[in-house]
Amino acid sequence: MILAASPAEAEPNNTRPFTLAERQLLLIERMTNSALLAALGIDASPGLSSIHWSRGRFDRMQTDLREGNPYIGLSPTTEPKILETLDQADSRWRHYDSIFGEIVASGKVSEAQVDALAVSHANMIEALRQMVDSYGYFVYGGRYHSILSSTINGTGRLRASTQLVLRSLMMAAYHDYATEQRQQLAQSTKEFDETINGLIEGNPERRLLPAATREIRGELMKVDEMWTEIRPILERAVAGEAVTKDQIATVARYANDMAVPLTMALMMYLSV
Repeated sequence: MILAASPAEAEPNNTRPFTLAERQLLLIERMTNSALLAALGIDASPGLSSIHWSRGRFDRMQTDLREGNPYIGLSPTTEPKILETLDQADSRWRHYDSIFGEIVASGKVSEAQVDALAVSHANMIEALRQMVDSYGYFVYGGRYHSILSSTINGTGRLRASTQLVLRSLMMAAYHDYATEQRQQLAQSTKEFDETINGLIEGNPERRLLPAATREIRGELMKVDEMWTEIRPILERAVAGEAVTKDQIATVARYANDMAVPLTMALMMYLSV
């Protein structure tokens, strides 16, 4: 009799919880942006499909972070302070996910749902950032506050920022939020500029090291090149000029593409 082989358990990796918690933050931003793109009539069908499977993926990863999963090298979380941030993230996710559930059920995104996402987004992201920070602190200990760990954290945050600038751009397309979101977009654009420059060349004020290796620098330069392509669109939106759906779609494409080299750079830093 031939028995199917069981999946091999992965070796425990003490950086894995931190990187997966970071990925949860990125996933929420992408789900939110998929809904906003659909509301604008941009890539509506694939966006709604993405929301459908992303909800389950987010749920599973929250469970894995809490209970552990030997097949991806995760041990159960036992530290009370981390569990507290997991509880808060789960609580806010239940409310945020209820909005996504309505969207998936109706197959479209209404103005009321856009409003609901806008109101709840900041609280959801705040909870996830606290969760990420708590994992980072206990994974790296005192090293988490070193300049190397600040650089690692900056790389992860920049990855989420690719979606943040896209969200601010799309929210500015809704009249009720235009002024506020233009201000947010201006700040996000400035932050992105300073962070990508700091990650490449170093920035002591931001506690960012210059790119540690030629390979890391190469990945970050890819991000900088893509950022240069979309920055003029963002600057036009900040100035209050009209932005077309095609331009928003271009920013969305580059925002997703930038995540790849940023992930590569992050993984390289975690192995330094």
